[in-house]
Amino acid sequence: MKPKDELITKLKRENRELKKENEYFKSPLFMWDICQVVKEEYSILLSPPKIKLHTTKNQKACSFEININDIICVLSSGKTKWVYFKEPQFSLTGIRHTSDKLSFTGSLNNFCNSFDKPGIHLCQISKSVIVNIFYYYLDRKTLRLINPHNNKRGNCDELSISQEYLEAFLNRKSAVKNMLSSTDKCNF
Repeated sequence: MKPKDELITKLKRENRELKKENEYFKSPLFMWDICQVVKEEYSILLSPPKIKLHTTKNQKACSFEININDIICVLSSGKTKWVYFKEPQFSLTGIRHTSDKLSFTGSLNNFCNSFDKPGIHLCQISKSVIVNIFYYYLDRKTLRLINPHNNKRGNCDELSISQEYLEAFLNRKSAVKNMLSSTDKCNF
């Protein structure tokens, strides 16, 4: 075989392979595979692994594994910050303790960086308040719990949002809505 014929044969083989690959990229199977990848990526963002929270009760140490989806809000009261949960949390180590409200010391920024690095769930709405955007909606300049009957937390029901944080809250809420709608589109 001449070098020219070998080149033509090689190009024809490559052309067939490219056509086969192109057909796959146009196929529903490829779209299904892409949706599964996107869905998996979003699911890890929406439901990240649990993170340990160390606190004290009656001056004795206890540790909790916290799911970010259980956090409703974080309210600052001076140096102490209170994390409110939708359901009571149980300590894993240290003194036995069960509570739907846990305290920690540190800054709100450090708390957000530790528990919500991608910045999907927790959003600061004032200098002393962080909310989980999945639990709140905006009503004028007040954030209200979406389902206040299931979450009876007097301090968390209605929270004022500062003007400087309003745009960030709305952007975050919109981004999450888009993420959720794109994962729904992948459910055939």
